Amino acid sequence: MKKITISLFCIMGLLACSKNFGGDAAAIVNGQTITITEIDQSAGGRIAKQVYEMRKGALDDLIDQRLLETAAAKKKVSVDELVKQEVEVAVTEPTDQEIQAIYDANKEHFGNETFDKLKPQIANSLKQNRKNIQKEQFLAKLKQDAKIETKLIAPPVTRVKVEKGDAPTIGPNNAPVTVIEFTDFQCPFCGRARPTVNQILETYKDKVQYVLRDFPLSFHQDAMPAHMAAHCAGEQGKYWEYSKILFGNQTALKSDKLKEYLKQVGLDTKKFDECVASNKYAATIQKNIDEASKAGVTGTPSFFINGIMISGAQPFPKFKEIIDAELKK
Repeated sequence: MKKITISLFCIMGLLACSKNFGGDAAAIVNGQTITITEIDQSAGGRIAKQVYEMRKGALDDLIDQRLLETAAAKKKVSVDELVKQEVEVAVTEPTDQEIQAIYDANKEHFGNETFDKLKPQIANSLKQNRKNIQKEQFLAKLKQDAKIETKLIAPPVTRVKVEKGDAPTIGPNNAPVTVIEFTDFQCPFCGRARPTVNQILETYKDKVQYVLRDFPLSFHQDAMPAHMAAHCAGEQGKYWEYSKILFGNQTALKSDKLKEYLKQVGLDTKKFDECVASNKYAATIQKNIDEASKAGVTGTPSFFINGIMISGAQPFPKFKEIIDAELKK
């Protein structure tokens, strides 16, 4: 076997690179240099994007801290005292009814844990969530009143070619922005993304076309039948009404429930049953899964905004940033 000599001294342009290889070098293989530039190109821009996102996250934290320090100094109090006055005082304690509602909605995930045992944890979680929301609102006001100029340069946008196919859509075909979501009706994170999707459609109206494609995960046993049922509901012109019910009942997607939901949207039961029994949409769903995997989708929800990928149930501002940039073009 031919002996291969590989020297590795740096990752992502650390000082050791310039000392040992000079400039852009990352490794030497049998006398041939592999450069940082080649690594970045091979990774399809993912490294630059990850570095930018890490820096952006750290920058956002530093901006928030500076704003809090300035506001605290004006009031002649500490940052902790400021947060206490502006955030913690405004947060109400969760009621027993609110705690019970969370417990009931997630019973199957709690196993044999009783309500009384989990009550303190649920209460703490609800209260912390309220603190986070209150703090974000306070910081948003500080940012509105401050002069902030961000000079961090984003890396070139990486786009993935993803087709709409014949998937259900909302919005005009000639909309300047297309948002394609690969979803799983049983995935709780997909459920959490519904308010954001609704906000996108409400905010941008005919400027965005929204496309929903199937990506039922293999470990969600009820997902595939639910996706099949949604397509069959679509045959009767009720895809969106029926899928809304599925997202709202993610822990109740057994076949009896899928039939029960027909009544809520006024579907013909006989036509629906024949459609489901024929398994006619299995190939369509599998095609969506295959194309999603080819595009780099590994989990749900996954979104593509004019080919720019967003993974997970991200907040509306994340989508707004990209959509606004696309509309400016």
